[in-house]
Amino acid sequence: MIGDQCFVVMAGMGFDAMMLQDTSERAKKHIGWPAYLFGAAKHLLDRPMRVRIRLDGGAPMPRRPQTVIVGNVGRLQGGVRLLKRAVPDDGRLNVAIVSPNNLFHWAWLIAAVASRRERVPRMETFTASRVEIYSNHAQPRQLDGDLIAPGKAMKISVRHKALLLCVPQPDADPDLAYDARAVAKRAEQR
Repeated sequence: MIGDQCFVVMAGMGFDAMMLQDTSERAKKHIGWPAYLFGAAKHLLDRPMRVRIRLDGGAPMPRRPQTVIVGNVGRLQGGVRLLKRAVPDDGRLNVAIVSPNNLFHWAWLIAAVASRRERVPRMETFTASRVEIYSNHAQPRQLDGDLIAPGKAMKISVRHKALLLCVPQPDADPDLAYDARAVAKRAEQR
């Protein structure tokens, strides 16, 4: 949650929101998720943000990232896994602080993410239940791929048990009751 606004997959400040802002609706309609590459290319050499990030009320961490992404789910469009440790039902947010300074850094970072390396250069990752991001200037922001008003801050927290998923019963395993019980038991433990 950010204030009274909720997201399910990812929220972000900086580059990711600028990429969304500069991706043509027409291109998305005709070529799908690769259209975002054109929006991204426009911002690869933008100046980094100056931010302070606090995790679970801890000490502020000053950083100079291109973007800060907070996610509940680790996959981006096209099936690329950005947040490897993201689990949608663990009650934790996963934070990626992405800080490439030049095209070489971007290439290195993209190659590491695409090849699923354990350690991604120019990207720090953390987990927390509460994330606060403060910038010295208003920055573009997004929730689940939808732009919200630019702002100097994002205060994000987990809203426990806020989403109920209903999925069809698969033909191969008609009795999913044991899965439902396991999920309910995990939810009660939190």
